[in-house]
Amino acid sequence: MSNQVVVGIPAGVVNVKGTARYYINEADVKGIIKAGGIPVMIPSQARNFVDYYVESCDGFFFTGGPDVLPSFYGEEPHVKMGFSDIQRDRLELSLAKKALAAGKKTLGICRGLQVLNVALGGTLYQDLESEYEKTTHPLIRHFQAAPTTEPTHYVQIEDKTRLHNLFGSRWLVNSHHHQAVRQVAAGLKITARAQDGVIEGLESQVNDHVLAVQWHPEIQVVTDSKMQKIFDNFVEHLRA
Repeated sequence: MSNQVVVGIPAGVVNVKGTARYYINEADVKGIIKAGGIPVMIPSQARNFVDYYVESCDGFFFTGGPDVLPSFYGEEPHVKMGFSDIQRDRLELSLAKKALAAGKKTLGICRGLQVLNVALGGTLYQDLESEYEKTTHPLIRHFQAAPTTEPTHYVQIEDKTRLHNLFGSRWLVNSHHHQAVRQVAAGLKITARAQDGVIEGLESQVNDHVLAVQWHPEIQVVTDSKMQKIFDNFVEHLRA
């Protein structure tokens, strides 16, 4: 049991027949367990206990979910911004800042990538279709109509990154987001982009404290078993 690692996962909130319930998607939990980690749910109402979780958990997994409230990166809400959860934002941003300051390793998927970027001082496109600057390539569809288990677009992966070690220079991924990183936070580097230039991956510049992707490997693993490598790599780094 000495090499077991505990992974804290902030939970979302869903209303079921008038009752608010905390939840973590089953696919996220499966990815951590299959990699050999022990998942622990962190409810948004536990914001006063962030220091306890930072001390108790070996690492943290920030999952997909609603839009990050733009006031946390100094903007007013765009007309096409989606649903947000301020309690979850407050918990996750506080947790991310304190965890990274304490040298804890983190994994971010979709919203989770965006949370880590905002926590470190970066900004987001609130809606890609209406805000993304034109490039030499037209904006591709990032909120796919196909089943989320199916990949729909390629990402180009930078050399000398953890992501490149796992997948090489190009990989086909799924896509389920309308927001994305605009300004990359200090201390992070871009590891992957879509053909249109939208940022699809981030890692720490000088250490292994952040591994984050914009797509959903926990869902795509159903059709591409290699997506489990992201979870495996994260847990391996927690053991190191």
